[in-house]
Amino acid sequence: MSALEETAAAATVRGAGKDTGDGTQPSVGDVHPAQPFPHLPYGDALHAELTGVGLAPDVMEAGVRAEGRHGEGPQELFLRAEWLPGHENLAAPHEIGMVLQWSHLTGWSLLFGDDLVVLAVDDLAAPELLTDVVLEGAVHGVGMVYLPPEGAARWEHARDLDTALTHLAEDTGGLR
Repeated sequence: MSALEETAAAATVRGAGKDTGDGTQPSVGDVHPAQPFPHLPYGDALHAELTGVGLAPDVMEAGVRAEGRHGEGPQELFLRAEWLPGHENLAAPHEIGMVLQWSHLTGWSLLFGDDLVVLAVDDLAAPELLTDVVLEGAVHGVGMVYLPPEGAARWEHARDLDTALTHLAEDTGGLR
């Protein structure tokens, strides 16, 4: 993981992020603007896609973290899917496991031990595209070269999440 400290408990994505309808603002698509974690539906969609093709991660989490010793720095929303060492879907050279990670500040990357592969995909790439990335990483590891197809799709609710992130940053001061 990064040097950032988590300032809020990570929420398990499985079953989390559903719009419960009890917020003060109406939801837009699958994203509730008043949610402290508006990216949870994105994590839900990714988890469902990975699970649907038999690539369920061992750990899936989402939350907020901040730089600085006491979390006083800029806040960052994150998603993290981890396949632990020895996972049945990882090729033999990947005894170190694999982590697919997202930040609303830096986008998507894959982590193999200490080796980071920054992914050339949209910050809110479609879960189907990210599943292809995970398959490539599971087979080739840190030496992978993934080029998304031309015109690769964004998540179907990417615009809603962009709006929710903007509202969170401007209206509530939730992101610094």
